[in-house]
Amino acid sequence: MLWQRLKTFIAYLWNFRYLPLKYRWPLIKFRRRLLPTRTGLGLRNALRHASSLKHPPEPHPFLFVLRLLWPFPTWHFPAVLPPPPREIIANPERVRCQVRDLMYLRSMPLWRARDTPQRAFYRLYEAVCAADGHMITYETEYFWRQSSPLWAVANISDPECQDREQYAVMASLAEVLVEAFTWRLELGLRRDDKPIMDRTVDPAPSTPETCPRWTARAPPLEDKLIMHPEEDEYFDSPLHHRNIYMSTGWFYTV
Repeated sequence: MLWQRLKTFIAYLWNFRYLPLKYRWPLIKFRRRLLPTRTGLGLRNALRHASSLKHPPEPHPFLFVLRLLWPFPTWHFPAVLPPPPREIIANPERVRCQVRDLMYLRSMPLWRARDTPQRAFYRLYEAVCAADGHMITYETEYFWRQSSPLWAVANISDPECQDREQYAVMASLAEVLVEAFTWRLELGLRRDDKPIMDRTVDPAPSTPETCPRWTARAPPLEDKLIMHPEEDEYFDSPLHHRNIYMSTGWFYTV
């Protein structure tokens, strides 16, 4: 109750409500020039969205935003190798609960600037292992919208994981991304397209997507790996070629 009263009093002072309206509005405009509410960093939105993060919960939104601004020891966030497939399959909720938080994080320019293709690839791998179609779609679309050459699928680094199943899933996933992105390019879409496209203009030339070299070193699995209990049928995809059963329809959205 005390905190609510204090917030009300601060808002009363901040918005000059103790002055007549003819004086209040010029002061508000002057304040906006001195303290703009919108910047390229999107700090205000980052603070608001940080308060909604639950997995893991942040101690305080200000601390979260300060960590986004802190460039040490490196600017880009580290990419941590996820668990093997069967460990995620046994507990998919650990991954699925992150969908809502990732929507908030992707809306933060600072977070996107510090994100990497390897991290996005690992998130997509977790979504596939958890059989979370919505997360697969969101992460695929997010990866597609990164038009920098650094985000080409061919630049995804070798995860160098020791688990054979994990290596096979990741190699197949990289190949599925190439097929899905090639499908988009053939439709005339481009990774640097604006949200609203002029369909009367021919699409710009595109750079073909290619698979990372390390994917050729991942052999098929001896035992069938079913990523979702209800999906044990035949699906012609790089996943199936390595004896992994998982639908890839979630990758093909526009």
